[in-house]
Amino acid sequence: MTPWPLGLDWVSGVVIAFAITPGGHVALALLLERRIIRPRAEFTALAYGDPLLCAACGIGFALTPDGLPRVVAFLGTTAAVLVSCAVWLGFGLWQWVDELRRGYYTAAQAFSPTKVWHQLVVYPIFGTLVGFAGLAGLAAPITGVASVLGKVAIGGALAAWVLMNVHDRSHPRLGHPPYDWRRLRPSPRPWPRTSTTLRTPYEVSHSDRPDDAG
Repeated sequence: MTPWPLGLDWVSGVVIAFAITPGGHVALALLLERRIIRPRAEFTALAYGDPLLCAACGIGFALTPDGLPRVVAFLGTTAAVLVSCAVWLGFGLWQWVDELRRGYYTAAQAFSPTKVWHQLVVYPIFGTLVGFAGLAGLAAPITGVASVLGKVAIGGALAAWVLMNVHDRSHPRLGHPPYDWRRLRPSPRPWPRTSTTLRTPYEVSHSDRPDDAG
């Protein structure tokens, strides 16, 4: 077994994963975008899928307490981590440009705090952490019923997250409000319906935002 980098285990893995998303998303939305995250107003992949991936991450670490199984030992190398982060970052940048090009988000939405966090932090760091933990868990030796159930849970969480993403493509939500970095607050309402997500009927209502939201 190859030890996990930085001495990671299931507790630290879950804490780090959850701190990135949905934790980081919730904090940025509250502190900078001045809104309170409500699951019913968010993409299902964020509201429900990301917590499932955090759980899968923890299970992956729990199934490999002694380190990475030999078949995926290469995941513990610096090169593997850097390549994974680069691939995820590249995907995030491509998606960013594509969503702007086809009008899924306006520029003010695309450069909102939560969107920047999602593309530049969630994809490369969360994607690598959860991906490596999940792969390690699936590659771990079967030692009993618990290990089998753990593998099923990892696969189920990943499948559910994929299905939620498919659902979200045809059921857009606001996702990220237009943001004014000069004022460090969301752009004043009413927002022009100039993007797919700004035309959605699932916009965050005033009751979902702190009283000082502007």
